[in-house]
Amino acid sequence: MKVRDIMTRDVITVTPTTPIRGAAQALVAHGISGLPVVDDAGRVVGVLSEGDLILRHKPRERLPWWRVFFEDGERLAREYQKALGVTVGEVMTRAVISVSPDFEVESAAAILDEHRVRRVPVIEAGRLVGIVSRGDLVRALAGAPERAPVARGDAELVREMKNRIRQERWVISRGIVVQAKDGVLSLWGFTESEAEKGALETMARSIDGVKGVENHMAVRSDVAYHYGV
Repeated sequence: MKVRDIMTRDVITVTPTTPIRGAAQALVAHGISGLPVVDDAGRVVGVLSEGDLILRHKPRERLPWWRVFFEDGERLAREYQKALGVTVGEVMTRAVISVSPDFEVESAAAILDEHRVRRVPVIEAGRLVGIVSRGDLVRALAGAPERAPVARGDAELVREMKNRIRQERWVISRGIVVQAKDGVLSLWGFTESEAEKGALETMARSIDGVKGVENHMAVRSDVAYHYGV
């Protein structure tokens, strides 16, 4: 699935000359957390987020005169402009993270997660064509058709589980015994933590054709505690 299949096309935007109050009212009126900032040619020149506006309510720190020599002057000037600016252009974030409408949805999700942002503009040929948000991704997941059951033999399920275990670096435990009977995977052995134990069960459940999981694995520290090993 591509970004163009899930993006919001009717995008609310502001310009660099929009007053801060008007931009804040647009955020509230439309129930959104950010706005693309476009110039007269329709090019995205920045993004205005709730975070940019919240800085205006943060008390400004009065630096001792000697600290000025050790601080990043450009950063201090930018913070001053964000705190006291009256137009969107003075307050907005200029470094724009964007995606193409031809990106896979998985790529867009990775970008949102990596940069800890809620939405990104969708740009094609230098112009804004939409916006994709975390909400769009959730709606795409909710509307995705369920996968048809896959018939797989027990030996194939065991082989797939062992392959997945070998590929994941977070699997610390070794000597994990994997068995299958009538499509139900059974896991035996020791794990180093509850998190690893739970993740291994999730791994097993995510395999196409698995009808159930019996997790008999024990956390090593719990065994040592109970039996004094």
